[in-house]
Amino acid sequence: MKGIAILIMLFHHNYLGPERWLDSAINFFPLPEAKVIYIAQFFKICVGMFVFLTGYGMFISAKEKVKNDIDMRRYILNRYLTLMLGYIFIFILIQILSIPTGRFTKIYGDGLYSIVYCFIDCIGLAHLLGTPIFCATWWYMSMATLLIFSFPFFFKALKKYQGILLILTVCFPIAIKLPYSEFIRWMFCYCLGMYCAEHNLLARCKEKYENNSIIKKIGIFIIMFMALLLIIKFRQSDGFKIKLLYLWEGLAPAYVILISYLFLMRFKILVIVLKFLGKHSMNMFLTHTFFRAVYFHDFIYSFYYAWIDYLVLLGISVLCSLSIEAVKKVINFNDLSLKVRKIVFQKLRLE
Repeated sequence: MKGIAILIMLFHHNYLGPERWLDSAINFFPLPEAKVIYIAQFFKICVGMFVFLTGYGMFISAKEKVKNDIDMRRYILNRYLTLMLGYIFIFILIQILSIPTGRFTKIYGDGLYSIVYCFIDCIGLAHLLGTPIFCATWWYMSMATLLIFSFPFFFKALKKYQGILLILTVCFPIAIKLPYSEFIRWMFCYCLGMYCAEHNLLARCKEKYENNSIIKKIGIFIIMFMALLLIIKFRQSDGFKIKLLYLWEGLAPAYVILISYLFLMRFKILVIVLKFLGKHSMNMFLTHTFFRAVYFHDFIYSFYYAWIDYLVLLGISVLCSLSIEAVKKVINFNDLSLKVRKIVFQKLRLE
């Protein structure tokens, strides 16, 4: 599922609008340009997919590992360190590689404040605190941090209130007119992932689907595909989207995950490829913008055909991730990470 989400994300970022490719001549055959942009706009659900999968995965692992409050603290800290150590490594690497470009001063300015801004960005809180951010797509690190540290609350609330929690995460922000934020926008999606994990809904849906005859399976596929088209239409419609934004940002990603799980996971070679991309999705997310928009924009959009431009970005992002993993092996990054974790856990007396 992460492999699918990263593919969707790259397409979303590449073709969100004409300002992305500026004066580059692009042929979108066999679709008209407007349709490609429409699809790319819908692919904003990549954020929701990652949020859903975060809630789903955290709930399953916490259910197995967490027995008391101390276990929960250990689990949250370990999850946070796993996220941040990988991010900080790439952050530092990119800062070093960007020295010749002068981007540090351009983004953070100079003097003492630039060091402070850089540190805030390094710990993933730039978007949350409204300080300069070195890469626009790194805004997600602030939300990922909020998702991790809010998990104990939602974990307990879901255990106690079940489906009521889902209703509240949609209605409560609208009812009291909470100010817009990314966290509030995808809060329902996060809890929906946890709810699906709690009740094993994906596996149960697949089991029911597999128990049908071939004719019924074909019928289900057609119905679900038509439903996907309706979901795309409703989510992209201003009336529905604005009034029920929090609902659609949960239902649309969850539905795409469901149909992918039902219909795509039966192709073994595809699954192998998607698992590979999923394994590298974090690195690809953190680095692809530097190729697409920061340093090599003209090159990425120089192949005339939109699908070639997209494949070039995908290929470069994968190669970049492989290079990052190679550097990690050279410096024994995993051993360093374990040492950092041990020190942090000792300082906080959580060992």
